[in-house]
Amino acid sequence: MDGYYDLEAPVYDESRGGVDRARAAADAVVRLVGSGSRYGVALDVGGGTGIVSAELSSRGWSVLVLDGSLGMLGLARHRMPGRVAAADAGRLPVADSSVELVTAIWLLHLVSTDAADLVLSEAERVLRPGGHFVTTVDKLQAHGRPPLSDADDRDRLVRAAGRLGLTLAGESRFSGRSRWGSATDADPAFRLVAFGREVRETTRRSR
Repeated sequence: MDGYYDLEAPVYDESRGGVDRARAAADAVVRLVGSGSRYGVALDVGGGTGIVSAELSSRGWSVLVLDGSLGMLGLARHRMPGRVAAADAGRLPVADSSVELVTAIWLLHLVSTDAADLVLSEAERVLRPGGHFVTTVDKLQAHGRPPLSDADDRDRLVRAAGRLGLTLAGESRFSGRSRWGSATDADPAFRLVAFGREVRETTRRSR
């Protein structure tokens, strides 16, 4: 998968809505969890070229872009110098309870159900009490296409998050151009879901 995105990196943004779609995504995240001036540090897991990360950064978040594709990260470094790292989404290179926000935009539909659950578990691990995990859900359905698995199924993720102690904190939508659409097609509406880690939880189990 990472090899595919290494090759796709040079045309990735322009073929998928560019800055306009990234701004819409960042605005939807902020509607759910607020601006970074209040909350602070964010991880953009599967952040790719950093196009959404840069928009979140302009809204006050201190964002670290994490991705497994070196080709995508090469572009992210131009947008987010010093704020980029190669990482496995299921093994985040940060300490427990250390960030206020974890985002996974257009990621979970690309992985297996087990891998999606591992991303969710890692997000729970690194979030501070009061922090949020925000992810796109039901991505292929936004294009009128059948899902390949239930990895990013909204209802399944709500149940999986609940088992980890993450509660549904809000939902939003945003529109943006798709690589599958034409200039005359309506832009698909993507769904975002936010899960919160409760403030009352003050201790962490070891992993």
